[in-house]
Amino acid sequence: MTRVHQLAGAAGSTALNATYAAYYASIAQADAGPDGTVRHRLRPEVGDGTIEVTPLRSGFHIVRYDVAFTGGHQVRYTFPGDNFELEHCVDGRMQVREADVGTGDLSAGSVSLSPWCPTEGLIAHDAGERYRAVSIAGSWTGLDFYLEGLGAGAMSAIGPERVARESYLGGSPALRPVAGPLEELFLHRRSSPGRLLFMESRLVAALAAMIDGLTDAGSGADDGEPALADHEVAALRRVPGLLWRERHAPPTLAELARASSMSVRRLTAGFRALYGMPVMEHHRRRCLDRAATLLVETDWPMARIAHEVGYASASNFGYAFRRDRGTTPARFRRARH
Repeated sequence: MTRVHQLAGAAGSTALNATYAAYYASIAQADAGPDGTVRHRLRPEVGDGTIEVTPLRSGFHIVRYDVAFTGGHQVRYTFPGDNFELEHCVDGRMQVREADVGTGDLSAGSVSLSPWCPTEGLIAHDAGERYRAVSIAGSWTGLDFYLEGLGAGAMSAIGPERVARESYLGGSPALRPVAGPLEELFLHRRSSPGRLLFMESRLVAALAAMIDGLTDAGSGADDGEPALADHEVAALRRVPGLLWRERHAPPTLAELARASSMSVRRLTAGFRALYGMPVMEHHRRRCLDRAATLLVETDWPMARIAHEVGYASASNFGYAFRRDRGTTPARFRRARH
């Protein structure tokens, strides 16, 4: 029988911190990094993967999940109304059963936003199914302080009480633009002096997209482009994977548009709405983030890494990496070994 773990308490409270500490200790072994990030590596009998928790300002945390539980996994939660969580599922599926809302799935490409009201329910992962996601966790009250001078008025305008229940189960199209900056957070693996600043910047971008999306949904604003249909969102979500699979001979925007059954204009506008950046910029960043990971975690020569991430030569890769990171691949690797 699958054990049911328990999480309860107000955001930032001693009670909630204690339940999280007990939960992580029961499923994983922890390693702390120099920037405060704690990597919880699942115990072999529990499953495979990690949960990384990075503390930021105003009591917020970035939590990145890359886990597969051997025998399934269940967590029961009880949170008061001030709990804030904005979560994007990059891949996989997590089942959510909430006492008032009902049952739903947080699946690949979806974004979930907790309402400003008490929540109680159960999340469940099927045995062996990989779940990759990133979450911004904190409190609605802390969000007001965090945004002071940077959009607190906008938060008041949308009013957390207007957060639809469908947003909680990942079904609100208003939250689709949030996925872009959150996915950048998930993919970002490089260690550098500016790492926390980068994470803060993506947090602010995600919050801005959340505010804009909810405000437009409430006002009925229209930017001239029809709202994306579900099948268009699904097609756009396949674009990064297609570019990665064909990275040695990337398809053009016209080819991507044909494969997605939409016009180039619709593809580019829709992709930017979902990911917060142009198609090829997103692909370039993904390739270079993967390269940074390989530089740190392997001893592969530069030519092999260049080929792995889609560059025709080590020199082309070195030029692109230096422009993006401000240092050469070799120096980047030496600084982290």
